[in-house]
Amino acid sequence: MDYLHAVALGIVQGIAELFPISSAAHTLLLSYLFGWKLPSLPFVVMLHLGTFLAVLLYFARDYGKLVAGFFSGFGDRFARPHERLALLVILGTIPLAIVGKMFEKQFDRLFGLPLFAACFLLVTGLLLFAVERLRQGPGEAESLGYGKAFLVGLSQIGGLVPGGSRSGFSIAGGMMSGLTREEAARFSFLLAGPAIVGASIFEMRRVIHPRADPAALALTSGGVEQHGVAALGVAPEPTMVIAVGFIVAFISGYFAIRFFMRYVNDHRLTPFAVYCWVFALVMIGVILARQHALP
Repeated sequence: MDYLHAVALGIVQGIAELFPISSAAHTLLLSYLFGWKLPSLPFVVMLHLGTFLAVLLYFARDYGKLVAGFFSGFGDRFARPHERLALLVILGTIPLAIVGKMFEKQFDRLFGLPLFAACFLLVTGLLLFAVERLRQGPGEAESLGYGKAFLVGLSQIGGLVPGGSRSGFSIAGGMMSGLTREEAARFSFLLAGPAIVGASIFEMRRVIHPRADPAALALTSGGVEQHGVAALGVAPEPTMVIAVGFIVAFISGYFAIRFFMRYVNDHRLTPFAVYCWVFALVMIGVILARQHALP
């Protein structure tokens, strides 16, 4: 991988991870389109950490209150708003952690199927479009019920599937639970921190013990090579290339989240739905055309 490729993937990760358009689908489909070799696990981990730092920086005050609220909440029974929000984030994280671990290998195999990712991206667009047809609730994240916080956490599971957007599904889940669009986005990004760190930990385990976890090579058997994308990169990229990807993911991620939080204050998610549909349909056409052209 050269520096230009690292910059491109860093931008894709930073924007698509935080916009509701599925970073996994973009990485997979753009790799298919341009014939890129998929990045190594160390590179993927650093891209995730770059976007995590972007979220952490933008929501530094909120995360500071969450940490303080978590420790003080045991004495106050999570009565104060920031203590309650800390508990809500924990409840919203549990479903993703459990399902992600239980079905890890099954989800990995789907990342080898570009056509599946493109089709599921249509579902993401449909969800974003549909949720905007609902009447927007007045609620703030701190007022969310415990059961509804758990349901928002369940909605994040859609982001485990290539083509599904974790932020898109969780924002939709928050809006359907009565939150305003802006508060749903805020709660989604507070959930993003644990989600990204958790994903990075799982991926680091594969880096350290690659033979003990054959799922790390699931892309090969899952159909990536059959559809024109090189298998998951096993050998790590040079350190400077990884560093460039990390920095670009951090910078692009920060500006993406800054733009998005300002955008959702006054605008609908419909343009993101339309983008998902257009990109997905174009990629479905490309994939089917290439498959038809094969002897």
